[in-house]
Amino acid sequence: MPLSDWFAGLDAALKRSPTLFDGRAIILDVAALKPEPDALRALLADLRQRRIRILGLEGAEAGDDGMPPLLANGRPTQTLDLPVIPTEPETTSLTIEGSVRSGQSIVHRTGDVTVMGSVSSGAEILAGGSIHIYGALRGRAIAGAARNPRARICCRKFEPELLGIDRLVRTAEDMGTHLRGRPAQIWLDGGAIRMASLD
Repeated sequence: MPLSDWFAGLDAALKRSPTLFDGRAIILDVAALKPEPDALRALLADLRQRRIRILGLEGAEAGDDGMPPLLANGRPTQTLDLPVIPTEPETTSLTIEGSVRSGQSIVHRTGDVTVMGSVSSGAEILAGGSIHIYGALRGRAIAGAARNPRARICCRKFEPELLGIDRLVRTAEDMGTHLRGRPAQIWLDGGAIRMASLD
């Protein structure tokens, strides 16, 4: 509290990276707020206006049927019929022959991803291994999603909205401008994200 300050910070982050939450399901922890049902509905409506999808609620009292499901420590507090996710065949790499356009999301949790073109702003690549981009990286790239701290991200033109390796993430405003427009590689070293030119 006050929520107005929190929303101001959220809006500032969305202004810098408008697609930050696109296609992502979020768990909202409201235990510190202890909102009344009407206030909680208003909060959810404000988040929906910002295109933020709430998958579940933590720290809330039992709500209406139209509310997201209640969770405790990230787990359902009641029985939910969750879809069965088929296991993917074991593979080592995925090659995208062209570019990844804005709004597209490429998820390959079992190995490396190679993009022969560019990754546009608003696009996302998520790989269990490393990510290699032979064009410009303007969207989001998350490598090592299979808990692989040795994964790397390499691109010919460095202009990302967001980078992640294993469980560490850096947004555009945290990267500086010294590598902008240059070939670059990103890796983990001592629990921190490192970046360097490939020139």
